Amino acid sequence: MKLLRFNSYDEYVELQTETNKQKLGNVWVSDKELAVVARYIRQHVPGAAFGICHGVRNGYEVHRLRELLGIDVIGTELSETATEFEHVIQWDFHEVDEAWQGRVDLIYSNSWDHSYDPALMLDRWMSCLTPTGRCFLHWTPDHGERAVGGADCFGASLEELTQMAEEKYEVETVLKVKQWWGRRLSLSKNVRNVLFASPRTVRLVVIKHRTKQHAPPARIKRGQAHILGSLGALGCK
Repeated sequence: MKLLRFNSYDEYVELQTETNKQKLGNVWVSDKELAVVARYIRQHVPGAAFGICHGVRNGYEVHRLRELLGIDVIGTELSETATEFEHVIQWDFHEVDEAWQGRVDLIYSNSWDHSYDPALMLDRWMSCLTPTGRCFLHWTPDHGERAVGGADCFGASLEELTQMAEEKYEVETVLKVKQWWGRRLSLSKNVRNVLFASPRTVRLVVIKHRTKQHAPPARIKRGQAHILGSLGALGCK
């Protein structure tokens, strides 16, 4: 497990925003993977009504999950480019909107490796889940320690990621999705141009609340999360 440090929160935001703009047309998720997520939600959370995808760049996963599940799904993105895409809001995924807490049935992210404080991040996301909700963390070797650098400021092996989650929550399963992997190139907001380069197996770590719940985390208002993260001495000096 490896975590980069930043001199300030502003430095973190600047780096993430710059990288986002450089890769705005890229999507690192396949339709097959999103179909697996949707099928799992239909089976295990049949009454699902609301989902959030974190760190979505151009929002491809948001639109596909809305289509697949027929429910309200929104995406968050730290960069101001979020406003260019429907159903995507500009938001630091370490922060929590009070309206989300305990009301989200589905959380998906392949960008958790952009966190400056992974423990805080996961706690915030899990505080939003309903008692039956599920959080899906997409993992590949590119999310490991060797890939840490620049905006990808956190890396963990699959075992380390599941262990981190199991400290407070239950890892229900780790799904395997075999697919062709590569870069999706977008020439429009619909992100329909696809180029897959090589086969790869994605792991989806499925996390839920333990059956016996302890007191929920204290409610946190927007603008406070990065302060807590810096005090935790994880992502910021």
